[in-house]
Amino acid sequence: MGRTIQVEFSKSFRKPAPPPSPEIIVSKYKLYVSNLAWKARSNDLKEFFSQFNPVSANIVFDDRKSAGYGFVSFGTKEEAETALSELDGKELMGRPVLLRWREDKEVVKADGEAEGVKVNEEPEAVVIDSSGEDEAEDKQE
Repeated sequence: MGRTIQVEFSKSFRKPAPPPSPEIIVSKYKLYVSNLAWKARSNDLKEFFSQFNPVSANIVFDDRKSAGYGFVSFGTKEEAETALSELDGKELMGRPVLLRWREDKEVVKADGEAEGVKVNEEPEAVVIDSSGEDEAEDKQE
Protein backbone atom coordinates (compact mmCIF):
# COMPACT_ATOMS: atom_id res chain seq x y z
CA MET A 1 0.00 0.00 0.00
CA GLY A 2 0.89 3.65 -0.37
CA ARG A 3 1.26 6.50 2.01
CA THR A 4 -1.61 8.14 3.87
CA ILE A 5 -1.97 11.81 3.05
CA GLN A 6 -3.67 14.18 5.45
CA VAL A 7 -5.34 17.21 3.86
CA GLU A 8 -6.13 20.37 5.80
CA PHE A 9 -8.45 22.77 4.04
CA SER A 10 -7.77 26.48 4.37
CA LYS A 11 -9.80 28.44 6.83
CA SER A 12 -11.85 31.41 5.78
CA PHE A 13 -10.46 34.75 6.95
CA ARG A 14 -13.88 36.31 6.72
CA LYS A 15 -15.63 36.80 10.03
CA PRO A 16 -19.30 35.82 10.16
CA ALA A 17 -21.65 38.76 10.42
CA PRO A 18 -23.14 39.29 13.87
CA PRO A 19 -26.82 38.50 14.20
CA PRO A 20 -29.04 41.53 13.58
CA SER A 21 -30.23 43.45 16.58
CA PRO A 22 -33.80 42.66 17.68
CA GLU A 23 -35.17 46.14 16.84
CA ILE A 24 -34.33 45.64 13.16
CA ILE A 25 -36.49 42.53 12.92
CA VAL A 26 -39.23 43.30 15.44
CA SER A 27 -39.88 46.99 14.81
CA LYS A 28 -43.46 47.44 13.69
CA TYR A 29 -43.33 51.12 12.80
CA LYS A 30 -40.98 51.39 9.86
CA LEU A 31 -40.86 53.99 7.10
CA TYR A 32 -39.54 53.43 3.58
CA VAL A 33 -37.29 56.36 2.60
CA SER A 34 -36.56 56.81 -1.11
CA ASN A 35 -34.77 59.27 -3.41
CA LEU A 36 -31.67 59.27 -1.20
CA ALA A 37 -28.38 60.70 -2.42
CA TRP A 38 -25.83 58.02 -3.36
CA LYS A 39 -23.42 59.35 -0.73
CA ALA A 40 -26.01 59.19 2.07
CA ARG A 41 -25.18 56.73 4.83
CA SER A 42 -27.08 55.34 7.79
CA ASN A 43 -25.69 57.98 10.15
CA ASP A 44 -26.96 60.76 7.85
CA LEU A 45 -30.41 59.18 7.78
CA LYS A 46 -30.54 58.72 11.55
CA GLU A 47 -29.45 62.34 12.08
CA PHE A 48 -32.13 63.56 9.61
CA PHE A 49 -34.83 61.78 11.69
CA SER A 50 -33.20 62.48 15.10
CA GLN A 51 -35.97 64.78 16.38
CA PHE A 52 -38.44 61.85 16.10
CA ASN A 53 -36.35 59.33 18.10
CA PRO A 54 -35.65 56.66 15.45
CA VAL A 55 -34.78 53.20 16.79
CA SER A 56 -32.69 52.40 13.71
CA ALA A 57 -31.92 53.80 10.29
CA ASN A 58 -30.53 51.64 7.48
CA ILE A 59 -29.63 52.38 3.90
CA VAL A 60 -29.95 49.52 1.44
CA PHE A 61 -26.98 48.63 -0.73
CA ASP A 62 -27.17 46.63 -3.94
CA ASP A 63 -23.89 45.29 -5.33
CA ARG A 64 -21.75 47.53 -3.07
CA LYS A 65 -23.51 50.71 -4.19
CA SER A 66 -26.32 52.57 -2.51
CA ALA A 67 -29.66 51.55 -3.94
CA GLY A 68 -31.01 55.05 -3.18
CA TYR A 69 -33.46 53.99 -0.49
CA GLY A 70 -33.57 52.81 3.11
CA PHE A 71 -35.71 52.15 6.15
CA VAL A 72 -36.15 54.01 9.43
CA SER A 73 -37.74 52.29 12.45
CA PHE A 74 -39.56 54.01 15.30
CA GLY A 75 -40.61 52.85 18.74
CA THR A 76 -44.17 54.20 18.51
CA LYS A 77 -46.67 54.73 15.74
CA GLU A 78 -47.08 58.39 16.73
CA GLU A 79 -43.36 59.11 16.21
CA ALA A 80 -43.44 57.43 12.80
CA GLU A 81 -46.60 59.30 11.73
CA THR A 82 -45.18 62.64 12.84
CA ALA A 83 -41.91 62.01 10.99
CA LEU A 84 -43.84 60.97 7.88
CA SER A 85 -45.99 64.10 7.87
CA GLU A 86 -43.22 66.58 8.71
CA LEU A 87 -40.26 65.24 6.71
CA ASP A 88 -41.89 63.97 3.51
CA GLY A 89 -40.44 66.08 0.69
CA LYS A 90 -37.76 67.74 2.87
CA GLU A 91 -34.21 67.81 1.50
CA LEU A 92 -31.46 65.52 2.72
CA MET A 93 -28.06 66.12 1.12
CA GLY A 94 -29.63 68.19 -1.65
CA ARG A 95 -32.41 65.75 -2.61
CA PRO A 96 -36.06 65.72 -1.51
CA VAL A 97 -36.77 62.45 0.30
CA LEU A 98 -39.98 60.53 -0.29
CA LEU A 99 -41.49 58.74 2.71
CA ARG A 100 -44.01 55.91 2.79
CA TRP A 101 -45.06 53.22 5.23
CA ARG A 102 -43.12 50.01 4.76
CA GLU A 103 -45.13 47.19 3.16
CA ASP A 104 -44.75 43.49 4.03
CA LYS A 105 -42.48 42.21 6.76
CA GLU A 106 -38.76 42.43 6.15
CA VAL A 107 -36.81 39.35 7.22
CA VAL A 108 -33.14 39.96 7.96
CA LYS A 109 -30.77 36.99 7.84
CA ALA A 110 -27.74 36.71 10.12
CA ASP A 111 -25.40 37.47 7.20
CA GLY A 112 -26.92 40.95 6.80
CA GLU A 113 -29.13 40.24 3.78
CA ALA A 114 -32.74 41.31 3.76
CA GLU A 115 -35.34 39.23 2.01
CA GLY A 116 -38.93 39.96 1.20
CA VAL A 117 -38.52 43.72 0.93
CA LYS A 118 -41.43 44.61 -1.29
CA VAL A 119 -42.10 48.29 -1.63
CA ASN A 120 -43.41 48.99 -5.12
CA GLU A 121 -41.37 46.34 -6.92
CA GLU A 122 -37.98 46.93 -5.29
CA PRO A 123 -35.37 44.12 -5.35
CA GLU A 124 -36.07 41.10 -3.16
CA ALA A 125 -32.50 40.42 -1.93
CA VAL A 126 -30.42 43.37 -0.81
CA VAL A 127 -27.66 44.22 1.67
CA ILE A 128 -28.30 46.69 4.45
CA ASP A 129 -25.57 49.09 5.59
CA SER A 130 -25.86 49.85 9.26
CA SER A 131 -22.25 50.84 9.84
CA GLY A 132 -22.50 54.36 8.44
CA GLU A 133 -18.96 54.11 7.04
CA ASP A 134 -17.86 55.25 3.61
CA GLU A 135 -16.43 52.01 2.26
CA ALA A 136 -17.01 52.64 -1.43
CA GLU A 137 -17.09 55.88 -3.31
CA ASP A 138 -20.37 56.34 -5.10
CA LYS A 139 -20.84 58.80 -7.90
CA GLN A 140 -24.15 60.47 -8.43
CA GLU A 141 -25.00 62.03 -11.72
